[in-house]
Formats: sequence, C-alpha cells, structure tokens
Amino acid sequence: MLEFYQKRSWRQIFHSPVALVIAVGLCLLMANIVYGRYTIEREMVTRRDEAQLRLDTLKSRQADLEKKVEYLSNDRGIEAEMRRNFDVARPGEQVVIILDKEKEAEIKPLDKMSDDNVESRWYQFWR
Repeated sequence: MLEFYQKRSWRQIFHSPVALVIAVGLCLLMANIVYGRYTIEREMVTRRDEAQLRLDTLKSRQADLEKKVEYLSNDRGIEAEMRRNFDVARPGEQVVIILDKEKEAEIKPLDKMSDDNVESRWYQFWR
C-alpha cells in the first residue's frame, strides 16, 4: 500500500501546475534552440551552394588556363600569339596590313524652292 501512495505522490508532483509550467518552458526553450539550428543549417546550405558554384567556375578557368599554357609552351603557339598581337615578321617576310575601304558618302544637292508658290515655302519652313 505504501508503494501506491509513493506513486501517487510522484504523480501529484508531475501533474502540478509548477511542473507543467517548467515542462512547457523547457519545450519552448528546446523549440527555440532547434529553430536557431535550423536557420544556421539553411544558411550553410546556401553558402555551400555558392562555394560549389565558385569552385566550378574556378575549375573551368583553370582548365582554360592550362590549355593556354599548353598552347604557349611550344614555339608555334608563341609565334602565333606574337604575330597576332604585334606587327612582326621573320627575316625575309613582309608584313601586309589590309585596311577596309571606306565608304564615300554621296552628297546630293537640295531641291530648289519655287518662288511662285507661297504655301510650299511655309510648308518647308515648318518641316
């Protein structure tokens, strides 16, 4: 019988308003902590995606630079780049510069106005 009363006293303690307020307070505290961790996790996912995107662009840039280094590592690539950027030629060669032909603008004379038609002069004035 004593055991029954002891169980009953624990039940009274756990079901008391003070214990319920403490339990609700602990639940709210845990919910606040969990929400804080959730927001941090979402931010980290965003940062990871941005870092992955930066890594991909840097890897593609690295591949392009490696191709350029490979192209410039032999004599043919160096010569091609020098010819493209500067006006150089080997001994015995001549440099030819080709210019586009400029288009000449056609100049047409203006139509003469007749003095006998006054309305046409005013029309030309407001034009």
